[in-house]
Amino acid sequence: MSFLRKAVLVNSTQFICLGIGVLQTAILSRVLGPAGIGQYAVILSALMLAVQFSSLGFPMSFLYHSRHDPGNTNTYRINAVWVMLLLGTIGGIATALIINFNPAYFGEVSGVVLIGVVVYIPVVLQSVITRNNLMIAIEAKRLSLMQLAVAVIGAGLVLLLYAIGSLGVSQALFCFFAMAATCLLFGAYWMRKDVDFSVLPKWKTSAKLGLMGIRLSSTDLMVLVNGQLNILIIKYLIDNFESVGFFSRGQRVAMLAVTAGSAVMPLLFSRWAAIKKEQLSRHVEKVMRFASTVAIIMIFAILLLGKWIILILYGKQFLPALVPMMILLPGTVLYLVSSALIRLLGSRGKPEIAALMLFCGAIINAGLSWVLIPTIGINGAAIAATTGYTALLVSLMVTVKIRFKVRVLHCVGLTINDIKAIGKSLRHKDSALS
Repeated sequence: MSFLRKAVLVNSTQFICLGIGVLQTAILSRVLGPAGIGQYAVILSALMLAVQFSSLGFPMSFLYHSRHDPGNTNTYRINAVWVMLLLGTIGGIATALIINFNPAYFGEVSGVVLIGVVVYIPVVLQSVITRNNLMIAIEAKRLSLMQLAVAVIGAGLVLLLYAIGSLGVSQALFCFFAMAATCLLFGAYWMRKDVDFSVLPKWKTSAKLGLMGIRLSSTDLMVLVNGQLNILIIKYLIDNFESVGFFSRGQRVAMLAVTAGSAVMPLLFSRWAAIKKEQLSRHVEKVMRFASTVAIIMIFAILLLGKWIILILYGKQFLPALVPMMILLPGTVLYLVSSALIRLLGSRGKPEIAALMLFCGAIINAGLSWVLIPTIGINGAAIAATTGYTALLVSLMVTVKIRFKVRVLHCVGLTINDIKAIGKSLRHKDSALS
């Protein structure tokens, strides 16, 4: 199967999962209300940051080294599994303690939820290892099935709890935890024959993975910070969960395009890590033309339908999310294009360059948020985020033009030849786009 056909399969599944996830989000928003969904969003932001800090980039480093040094994949795999078990457990305990001792920021949570937090982080880190194990050979069918199972289980549990009248913030968090557990169960089953637990990890190999992991995780951490920064700042400056709830729903709608395209990004990393240097720039240009076309279509579609999306999914009580959603939309769609270039730099062993640019974008975002939120509220956070995303894309485009000879004007809009080549690639196993 060609790379494009694999990407289409995984991304098509992502669109289905996105639809399921939208249904899940709609139920949660209507039941929990602005304050409840705000608390839920703040806790999830903290959990996602904790996972990234705890991983130290080992899952992505495992994928990177396995693609560049396939003869030692087994060694990299067992080291990643054991190290993630250790770091995940430490990260889970630390995160639970932080949430427990800061009720004024995170809100009141039960002891059962805190236990769930402790378990969640090592589970999700192991699930990422199993997913990246599939990424090595780009096993699109299994990746798609994993995505679909996670989405169905999460939405199914939310629907069940809603039907019996037992859906609250704590229950919503456990549905989120269950999605990570489902991913791990599927991934572990497919990886079970690849892992020999009688082989002990080696400090030298772990150090090798860790060094590259820290470089790669700096990029992933800054990606995550850029996505969660505004929610955390809004909660700190405005200090009510309702404002967070409104902003998070507007951000959720604006991020639909990014969410839909996110599944293909690890595939791009895996593909670009192994592609020959002389073929790289043309392949990048083709991907960017496709991504930019999707971005333009999504901008117009969501601008036209945004108000109705909010009304249908979340109800009238979330209409204050409309204006920040409109402001966020151009920036988040530009971020989809930036994501491909971030993966490019990481796949070629230069993640620190992307991390630096993400850091600069985050500084612009945070600085403007601190100035604008006290005066114009959540709309100020949206302006800050869009400005940061725009600056990020401009800096990335300049960098890849210089480093990889990518022609910027060849990165915008699909051509007739591209459309013909895409059609050919979808019909045949081998093609120029494969």
